[in-house]
Amino acid sequence: MTVAVAWAFTGAGAAQAAGPSVAAPQVEIKKHSTGKEATFTYGDGEWFIHIDVDQDRTMIIRTESQNGKETKNQAEIVERPMSNAEVDRIINDWASGIKSTLKP
Repeated sequence: MTVAVAWAFTGAGAAQAAGPSVAAPQVEIKKHSTGKEATFTYGDGEWFIHIDVDQDRTMIIRTESQNGKETKNQAEIVERPMSNAEVDRIINDWASGIKSTLKP
């Protein structure tokens, strides 16, 4: 299942100065058999999160790229399987956190 979400900013002149792709961040969320992944794209920046859950643990990978070059790569292991609700909350909090740092 793929879900695409777009946020529009109403900053004065932001769309004119930076172009339409900068004014409308895009979030794509994909569900796979063992978890979820999401990609957040805004201008030249791209943020990615992958959550994989198995019977013993949960692995979370977060990356950030600017102009096609990876600038951050974080991996985290949680020593227990997360529920679907927890995975959804992590994805939503991650997207909200990125959105809150963007300057329109």
